[in-house]
Amino acid sequence: MNDQLANIQDELLQMKQELESRLFEYSFFQQDSQANLSYQQTTLIYHVKEELQDVLLALSKIENGTYGICEETGKMIPYSKMAVLPTARTADDFLYHIQFEKKTLPIWAETDETYDEALYS
Repeated sequence: MNDQLANIQDELLQMKQELESRLFEYSFFQQDSQANLSYQQTTLIYHVKEELQDVLLALSKIENGTYGICEETGKMIPYSKMAVLPTARTADDFLYHIQFEKKTLPIWAETDETYDEALYS
């Protein structure tokens, strides 16, 4: 395992621990006020569980040797991009970040790269 992948795995393990502790806190709080659970709290718990599932899937992919492979195209996504969003499953998961940078950076340099080259480089 290379250093980049080891760093990503460490980050995922830390994320897993934090999400599990948040879920424990929410479930402990939920026992006290079972009937008064608001829509916001239920939604928050759902999103934490969903994020935890993504982290667990990423960790299992690291163990299986399939981490960083786009589920749609089968192409390898560079670890430098996976470090930005360690739970990404497809190259399209990075489109939001690309659009965000394009809108927030003062100067966007147009390139001759094609769509696939930009996603997988």
